[in-house]
Amino acid sequence: MKEKALSHKKIIIGVCVLAILIVALTIFIQRKNKIEAMKAADISISTNDASEIEAWGEVVYSRIESIAIDFPSTVTDVQVKEGERVTLGQPLAAIDISEYNGTIEKLEQQLSANQSALNSAAQDISALQADIAQMQNEIARKDEEYGKGTNADLILLQNSLTLAQKELEDAKNDIQDYQNLYDEGVISEMTFNQYTSMLDQTQKAVDDVEANIQKTKTALKDELNLLNVSLKSKQVQLSQLRQANSTNAAMQQSGVTSTQVDLDIMKGKIERDYIKDGNIVSNIENGIVKNIGVISGSHVGSQGMPTEVLQIIDADSITISAEVYEEFIESVHVGETVRIVPTSSPDTSLEGTVTHIPDLAAEKDGRRIIRVIIKPDAPNNILKPGFTADVYFPK
Repeated sequence: MKEKALSHKKIIIGVCVLAILIVALTIFIQRKNKIEAMKAADISISTNDASEIEAWGEVVYSRIESIAIDFPSTVTDVQVKEGERVTLGQPLAAIDISEYNGTIEKLEQQLSANQSALNSAAQDISALQADIAQMQNEIARKDEEYGKGTNADLILLQNSLTLAQKELEDAKNDIQDYQNLYDEGVISEMTFNQYTSMLDQTQKAVDDVEANIQKTKTALKDELNLLNVSLKSKQVQLSQLRQANSTNAAMQQSGVTSTQVDLDIMKGKIERDYIKDGNIVSNIENGIVKNIGVISGSHVGSQGMPTEVLQIIDADSITISAEVYEEFIESVHVGETVRIVPTSSPDTSLEGTVTHIPDLAAEKDGRRIIRVIIKPDAPNNILKPGFTADVYFPK
């Protein structure tokens, strides 16, 4: 029984192995046939006939405009749909800019307030300047009086000194005369002593006047010193006021400048070629709407951050990127005319011109392709971005 079971087991294993080999062989034959069919199809597609090379192409574009709003406003109506053709100046969406206008008004009020503050930022220093000028004149006058002796009190004292010195000289002459008379016994000692006393009094008068002159000069010098100290103090005060005025003016001017810059930037945000009379309009002559990112009621431009509303493809920049196999690229030349058959309209045939053949190949499905750029002539807007077309190059 055991040998019989082993025999049955070997038969089953052999059948399974045979089945696996048959399946593998079938798959290999099918894959080989499929590859040969694909190659035949590639040759058929790539060589439509003896005079043309056929290539698959995709409709692309080279220019797209992004329309964004970076000031506070609200979209009230979206007037186009994605893929819609638009012309220059055509309304795309309506926006409420009342919030923007409010921001402009606030900035203008702030600018006006800052300008008013700038005008009153400086303290009036005219009185202090006049006081300093007057003091400088007084110091110059007193300095001249002191140096040249032209002070009224000094002149009066000097005159008194001259008179006292004259009297002293006379008294000295008299005392000599009376000394001789006294020596000769003509006059008494009492009389002589009277003249001696007069000489002493005259000398004292001269000494007193000279002392008064010195006191007056000292007083005048002290007054000059006080005036100079006071002048220096006022000049320091003036310098401090000027510095404070300069600092305050600079701070206020900085506020004015900053607000003016903010206002100019905010005003410039609405001065765009795609904003007109509260509407977002097309800034492209022949455009196609793409990527609408807002709906009616959308709040855009919050806190100055740009919100992309939509994009517009420049339809005049539409080209076809045709995938030409490497072995056929030598037959393709810039400037030659090609035939284009849109996949969406196979009964239509358009013309186009080869504008660029890149020096770069790419790999696709195990083969090398070169993406040749063709500028189509499509007056009826048949070709649309993202669509495909067959391109036929002359051999």
